[in-house]
Amino acid sequence: MTAAHDQTKMWYSPEDFNKEQIDFFYEAKVSGSSQAREEMRAQSFRETEQNSIYHKAMISSLHNEMLKISSYISVDFAVFLTDHTGEILDLHPSSPEIQAELAKAGLGVGTSFAKQELGLNAVSLAMEMNSIGVVKGMEHTNPIFFDWNCVCSPLYSEGVIQGYVDISFYRGQPIELAIPLMRQIADNVSGKWMRSNPELQLLKLEMIFDEYGLTGREKDVAQSWLAEKSALYISNELGISEGTVRNVIKSIYNKMNVSDRWQFIKKLSPEPANQQTFL
Repeated sequence: MTAAHDQTKMWYSPEDFNKEQIDFFYEAKVSGSSQAREEMRAQSFRETEQNSIYHKAMISSLHNEMLKISSYISVDFAVFLTDHTGEILDLHPSSPEIQAELAKAGLGVGTSFAKQELGLNAVSLAMEMNSIGVVKGMEHTNPIFFDWNCVCSPLYSEGVIQGYVDISFYRGQPIELAIPLMRQIADNVSGKWMRSNPELQLLKLEMIFDEYGLTGREKDVAQSWLAEKSALYISNELGISEGTVRNVIKSIYNKMNVSDRWQFIKKLSPEPANQQTFL
């Protein structure tokens, strides 16, 4: 969709677009259903490995969040987690009945919400606008969603969209009231749970080391030095001399343009709450 949109809006719905823009979602479904799969095949092993870590972190994070809030939602609902291409990674139905309904509709892990597959829905709208998407009942282009009102938000990590989370209610529910809830879920998943995920922290650290061109040995030393281990401890841990450890540390400092351990640690510490803000 090439039309300009209001960057100050908190969320978007089909009411914000004209017929020609809405038809874009119909045309995409007809013309491009294999594009996302081709992009996935083109990914390198490294990219696939990184995506897998992000996916596991998002699944775990959403699970933690749903354990915390599910009991406070008094109506039937379904929560979907997708990757950045709109493919479902996990889902949380509020009851066995909802789960059965989703299965009957063919909605499960591996199903794609992308516009090429399911036309206009809250996930594909959020993907298109990089913002919260709200789609109600008959506004969907696929009949399987006609009985649902849906809200979807991007999930940001380090300023990059890694996935989407959608909460859907039966059509009679006032969906606008779910928008603040959706923002809370997305903020907690991205900013609270994912930031504390150990595997994701290690991946981000590895990516930073790669940016500075650290060698394998330098990475090993840097991880222990970041954990405030002594040079003697690191030498025993890695089976090298203490003098070699100190030489490696000097090389790390030169590459990272720091002069002491405090600067080194500060450079590798995550900035507070580096995530997208919805105005």
